Amino acid sequence: MRRLGINLASLLLATSVASAVATPATAGPGNGPGNDPAPDEPVLSGWAVLPADTFVPGSEPSGYFTGNPAAPFPGQPVQGFSGVHRLADGTYLAMSDNGFGGKTNSQDFQLRVHRIAPDTRTGRIAVRGGFTLSDPFHRIAFTTWRDGGCQAAATLPAGYACPARDRQLTGWDFDIESFQVAPDGTLWFGDELGPYLIHTDADGRLLEAPIPTPVVKSPSNPSLLPGEQPNLGGSKGFEGMAITPDGRELRAMLEGPVAGDPATDLRVYDVRLASRREPTYFTGTWDRYRMESPAHAIGDHIAVNAHQFLTIERDNLSGPAAAFKRIYLVDDRDKNGDGYLDKTLLVDLMDLANPDRLGGPTAGTDPFTFPYVTIEDVELVDRDTIAVLNDNNYPATGGRGADVKDVNEYLEIDLPRRLDVDKRLLARR
Repeated sequence: MRRLGINLASLLLATSVASAVATPATAGPGNGPGNDPAPDEPVLSGWAVLPADTFVPGSEPSGYFTGNPAAPFPGQPVQGFSGVHRLADGTYLAMSDNGFGGKTNSQDFQLRVHRIAPDTRTGRIAVRGGFTLSDPFHRIAFTTWRDGGCQAAATLPAGYACPARDRQLTGWDFDIESFQVAPDGTLWFGDELGPYLIHTDADGRLLEAPIPTPVVKSPSNPSLLPGEQPNLGGSKGFEGMAITPDGRELRAMLEGPVAGDPATDLRVYDVRLASRREPTYFTGTWDRYRMESPAHAIGDHIAVNAHQFLTIERDNLSGPAAAFKRIYLVDDRDKNGDGYLDKTLLVDLMDLANPDRLGGPTAGTDPFTFPYVTIEDVELVDRDTIAVLNDNNYPATGGRGADVKDVNEYLEIDLPRRLDVDKRLLARR
């Protein structure tokens, strides 16, 4: 976990979810010969997998609105990981995004944070609980799907009935793509549909109204007035969000450019969290991150210390077509004076040394490649090890084969040199 003084008792007592995993054909060190990595390159040191068809036990069917012939699915898929936090026991809080890709097909996907346990010795990921986001205190002013939205719908898919008005939140309400844990144990989520910042308690219950981004609206923003034009692309909201080591500020990063900004430029907003003297607010300042191509997107953005960050930048391709999946060490001190965050390549996920051939029969190549469309999770394990996960976009295929359903893979990567990590950002042991 990345913060001081976090009370995780309620998280760990969340509703139990049984582990549903498959045994990979080969996993763990020593599975085959490989080339000795150069002493100055990152190395894949651990790997585990969660099968695509993993569902929250006893959960509601989903996928009615996707048009997928295999739907409805038997439950809520444990998928779409778009933000993770490492806990002191080596498990992770893994946040699912809005579900099936958009507001108009994710009405029946409940926004959820799972607790997962990767085991790099066996190559398996177990699921050990979780909680669903909700608004029991009626902080949201607009209509949500499970409290009036469904009842107002002109048509519903065959076989689907409106759920009880329980104030639980779905992918129709928000597309959460990033999250952080504050020093007081509350959670902050970055949304793409507003874009909003969402503040909840440790059980995912909203504590205040969603906080809008000043002067920025996406096409899905519920506050758009008749004739008002959005100035941010759809699903281009807060894909990455770091928290400073002292826990006082967020660095919230958009996935797409604001109208008028260059197509390669992304804003990283400075957000001051509430104190005794003042509420949470956008300071009105932001840094600029320049992508290598306007066709790229970012997947995550987390802090290493007060000035350095890890940022995932990727292309929008998968399988054999995938070429650009990278993690940069980013510095906000702009040492070259060009007005942008400084970037240094840290890991090329399409060319990663894998001398022990981790990854099973499909992925266990040397070098290892991670050719999924959306790689959206990076986390600090220690000063010279990071963890990386993909968002598998259930029930998408193509990352490991044209007809192979994408799974959730967990990577541990040893770095050749230690990061200057602020110890407050590491899980407390």
